Amino acid sequence: MASGGGSLTREQFLLREMRIVADLRTQGEPDDEIIQRVKRENLFQYGTERMLADRARACLQRLDALENADGSPESREAAARLTELIAHGAPEAAGQANLYAMIRRYELMRSFIGIEIADRLACLDYTFTRVDMNAFFTRYQLENAEAATWSDATVYRIKSTLASCLINVSMLDSTKGGHLSPLMLDFEVESAMKENGDADIAAALSGLGAM
Repeated sequence: MASGGGSLTREQFLLREMRIVADLRTQGEPDDEIIQRVKRENLFQYGTERMLADRARACLQRLDALENADGSPESREAAARLTELIAHGAPEAAGQANLYAMIRRYELMRSFIGIEIADRLACLDYTFTRVDMNAFFTRYQLENAEAATWSDATVYRIKSTLASCLINVSMLDSTKGGHLSPLMLDFEVESAMKENGDADIAAALSGLGAM
């Protein structure tokens, strides 16, 4: 259920929204009812209702992406644990689980972390500048037909979102680019990722290897 990533211009990191939606899912609420509750009760506390349904749907899609397509018991259990962590875990663990969901949900995020960030961390290169971000996007757009059609404004917003996501989990110190840091994964998050068959993603985020 991977998405190219263009929707990141609208979605952002959404940790607060993810925690609300994950909490409702852990209570057994059906997806349709979750969306309706978010709209009806303005659970995200937005100034306008325009984005409520779309954001709720985006959160549900990220949670869905935590489970492997084969629906194995191990993957279902890992997805359930990660959903619980997003809903009720410490903010740091919830943020890490949300980033992992985004890596699984968006091909752009997977490429960004797996190619650009993981390789730097593995080589002990802790610098990441706007020039580096621009170079990544140039390569990505050359290799991806959907991305090649994005406007300059869309690309600018996505770049900002990617940088903000790293800042939200303390992997980058500035949206303008600066110092990268390996992610000190929460034990429960790392364990669930490995159980889900994504030990390579855990290693990449920790600076221990490429995806």
